[in-house]
Amino acid sequence: MNIKFNILLLALLVCAVPLYAQQRSQSPVKVLFVGYDPAKPMPEAKRSYPGMMTEKEFKAEYPLRMPAFKALLGQYFAEVKAVDCRDWKPADSEPYDVTIFDFATTPLEPAKQEKDEKGNMKYISARYLPDNFSKPVIFMASTADEMGRRIGLKLDWLCLCLDADAHHLNANHAIFKGPLEKVVPTLQNKKTPDGVFHYTTGVGIPKEIPMWRVQKEGYLDGTGARIGLVSRGNRFTESPDAEMISSGVCQKDVGAVALGRHGNFFLWGFGASPADMTEEAKKVFVNAVAYMKQFNGRTPIAKKYNDRMATTNDVKEIISHTSRESYDEYVAQIKSFNEANAKENQRLTDKKAAGQQLTREEEESLQYIGGQQEIDSWDVFLKRAMGKYAAKFGTDAAAFQKYMNDNLGYIYCDPEAFFSYSIDEDVQQIGISNHSLKLLDACVAMLKKGEKSELALRVLKKYTGENFATAKQWGSWLSKNRSRLFFSETNGYRFMINTYS
Repeated sequence: MNIKFNILLLALLVCAVPLYAQQRSQSPVKVLFVGYDPAKPMPEAKRSYPGMMTEKEFKAEYPLRMPAFKALLGQYFAEVKAVDCRDWKPADSEPYDVTIFDFATTPLEPAKQEKDEKGNMKYISARYLPDNFSKPVIFMASTADEMGRRIGLKLDWLCLCLDADAHHLNANHAIFKGPLEKVVPTLQNKKTPDGVFHYTTGVGIPKEIPMWRVQKEGYLDGTGARIGLVSRGNRFTESPDAEMISSGVCQKDVGAVALGRHGNFFLWGFGASPADMTEEAKKVFVNAVAYMKQFNGRTPIAKKYNDRMATTNDVKEIISHTSRESYDEYVAQIKSFNEANAKENQRLTDKKAAGQQLTREEEESLQYIGGQQEIDSWDVFLKRAMGKYAAKFGTDAAAFQKYMNDNLGYIYCDPEAFFSYSIDEDVQQIGISNHSLKLLDACVAMLKKGEKSELALRVLKKYTGENFATAKQWGSWLSKNRSRLFFSETNGYRFMINTYS
């Protein structure tokens, strides 16, 4: 990146905004941009620089990002204000329709550790936003997880590995239709990311897929671009408060979310500022800003506080991976990793021995990069995949797969635990999927007939969060809310009420 050229270009853009604004009918949407003000000193780095950027990347971007956003936003919106993220307070967003967070603000509460009811230590993330924050927001890249984790957003950290292209794009979404610019995304067939084929969702995906270029350069180009974030796509759209717009080039599955919305919060997972966005992406970005205004007060219905909980998507992956084919792929991956690790370790060792100075990141990587990862045997690999079911099935992968597939409708994933799942024997006994409203109907009918009433009550309470005692009360509640009920795995593994309708 030519810093002097970009600064000059941005200065020209800022100067041109008033003239350009006279030619364009500007949107009345009021926008607040929250990032680092280059007029203020750079923050001191701790383990890494803000946005998980390297020192070199952050210093290069520091004088450019806020002016670039102000220049772009000023072309389309009549009122734009920028504040330093270290100074922002929740009340600052009140006069504005949409707030854009480029980097995390000063925490309202620091991270901490607390003991849970079982005496185990539990990590509590720092708080950046009040639980009831209802103003529309756009998060840039990893800022989404950093600021949204404490308040239960689905815009979590699956992987900080998003590059420059979007794929599996919903080009019919409103942010491509306007309201400020109509964009027909230019699609080009490119090599499908290798990570896609490591998941069951990658079955049948072609070796090349259509992609939309969002940034001029990505971190995989080796140019020091800010790395983007993808969030978990598993169960992302299970609730009426969320929508996925696209995935993107990363190391994860095709369902990883690069552009998406949860309630009044929007994830723009790509890391580039407008200075490095493509012309089409800049237009879609300002459309997204205008689009979000309508979600003022539409806070998320289904929260997600544990991004390490299992989902039925994960269970299906586990079933699929208990195969020789998956084991062979695992062995090849570990061998490739060990070879690359050894090669990089040798490069850094030789560089240091030659008296050349290592970067901060290289010095840190030398502490762990030399180790070789051990390759498990087939038996160990299989038993680890089966988890607690290894005691039941040993090394009989086919029997495990059949049992799990036969009981998929009765799977219960503990929303408070770390990737824990089981077969709910109560639901299995009734014989109806716990994701189906027919299960609730059956339990109410059992109560009315006095058949296995204790079992029926356990199931009703577990999968609704309600605590009624009689069949009449349960029937009345179900009749009243039936059309608004949806099943959420991530928010308690239960039926919830759509409070939007």
